Amino acid sequence: MSSDTSTHNGNVRAAAQTQASNVYSVAQRSLDRVVPASSRQAVYENASEFAHTRPILFSFVVAQLAFSFLPILLFIAFSVSTVALALGVAVVFSLFWISVAFMVLVPTLLVTSSIAVLVWGWAIGSFLIARWLYVHSPIGVKGDLQVDAAGRKMEVSKNEKGVDGRVERKD
Repeated sequence: MSSDTSTHNGNVRAAAQTQASNVYSVAQRSLDRVVPASSRQAVYENASEFAHTRPILFSFVVAQLAFSFLPILLFIAFSVSTVALALGVAVVFSLFWISVAFMVLVPTLLVTSSIAVLVWGWAIGSFLIARWLYVHSPIGVKGDLQVDAAGRKMEVSKNEKGVDGRVERKD
């Protein structure tokens, strides 16, 4: 039974090492895409030279980076998540008020379109009645009409150009 346990532990250890190796190679390829190996080598050489020429200043910078990296990283994560949350809330807030406005718009459009149909029907009805009255009116005769009334002479003429009239004072 102890041989099965040691074999099983050996397989788990080998599987973990294989998985870790795969993760490392994927990370290395991703890093190579972002920053070429030559650039990383140049930065490493510059940092190594700086560490040899000014070791006290280099140790100060490393200590600052070591202790400040996590708070800076947390601040950046907080800032990004705050902006993402604000954008998400802004979208949800906007969608809410747009839907409220849409619920006001639909009944308003129903009322205004109903009024527009009524006004259009009234205008068409008025036009049809006026046209029928014009066609069937007794003034449909062409010619002139003169009337003397209260010392004034009124003259009305109707022809193909329309109706014309004038009023003159009778002396």
